[in-house]
Amino acid sequence: MSDTAQPQAIMFEPTDELELRAGRRELGLERAGRAPAPAGEQITFEQGYEELKGIVARLDDPELPIHEMFEGFRRGKGLEKALRTYLQEREGELVELEEGNNLAEFEIVAPSAGA
Repeated sequence: MSDTAQPQAIMFEPTDELELRAGRRELGLERAGRAPAPAGEQITFEQGYEELKGIVARLDDPELPIHEMFEGFRRGKGLEKALRTYLQEREGELVELEEGNNLAEFEIVAPSAGA
């Protein structure tokens, strides 16, 4: 074996909870003074999309600490998955509508004499 560099373990130091909360806030992960919502959070498509765009913009910051990057990436991937699922479901509904299924029903009547 040669005297080449040996792989080294990367150690992460625990962060202060206040610092972690501040990082989440900067990433848009903490809203209205609360920590990120647990799994199953309800969010509109528009809210999720806007939040995802904000997270992506924040992740482009080269000064972003690694723990904040991982938190943002985790939340962003979760939002991406939920948004894609929502769009796929809506696409299925569009196909149904195009096929003439589940349409709103109307009754066409003759115009009134005064119109």
